[in-house]
Amino acid sequence: MKVLLPVLFFLSCFVSGAQYADAQNAYNNASSKLVSAVLPATYAEYALKANSVKKLYQRNSGMIIGLQKGRSTAIELGGEFHWRKMSVFNKPHIIGATANIEYNFSEHIIGYKAGMWWKRGRVNLTYGGNVSYYDNFKGSSRYGIGPSIGFRLVGFHFITGYTFLTSDKGTEKETPMQVNTLYTSLRYYFPVENKFTWDRKTMKKKRERRKERAKKKEERQSGERGIKKLLNIGPANKEKKKEPEEGEKKGLRKIFNLDGQNKKSD
Repeated sequence: MKVLLPVLFFLSCFVSGAQYADAQNAYNNASSKLVSAVLPATYAEYALKANSVKKLYQRNSGMIIGLQKGRSTAIELGGEFHWRKMSVFNKPHIIGATANIEYNFSEHIIGYKAGMWWKRGRVNLTYGGNVSYYDNFKGSSRYGIGPSIGFRLVGFHFITGYTFLTSDKGTEKETPMQVNTLYTSLRYYFPVENKFTWDRKTMKKKRERRKERAKKKEERQSGERGIKKLLNIGPANKEKKKEPEEGEKKGLRKIFNLDGQNKKSD
């Protein structure tokens, strides 16, 4: 009896452990199937899904107005172009190109600036660069180039940048023309034109569908014409019905000698 109790206890522990292991395996299998159904198993599958998703391309252009503050204050006016790509899996990214004029009223300096910036994600920083040319209408001119970083949201673009300037060719001994090297600028973008296009694969599928619909429509119309021809339905058959009417009139005239009487009367 003393030996039987430990044996029974050992058997019960073994059975309960086996049941627990089976239950744990079933739970793991179910959870793995659920995860594999929701999420791709490997990065290759994720990339394949991301590439197969439709992509929407947006291209718009507009005007910008801004205020620049550094050593001096200047007003900015110009135009901007945007190229945006949006999809479900990948983060949207946008590329912008800017061409604007800066004018410093206190120093009477005009600047021409062209640059590009890039942004990835919905709420992220923008990174770009600019090239510029400055003139004070008195023979002084300077060129500049430099990086910029900013934050863009709801049409507003806050930019901080630095400009590396060349020497002033117009002045040798006097103080060179003063231009903002370290500056901050706040711009607002007014969109003027927006265009949306799908990716090439989607556009190709749409063209193929349109061709198939046009082909089916032509086949349906040709089939309807064939049925009408067999059943003597349509305007062509109406014209054919007019011919026997004229023949009948000729036959009646011949029977009653209407033509002959008319000739005799003449």
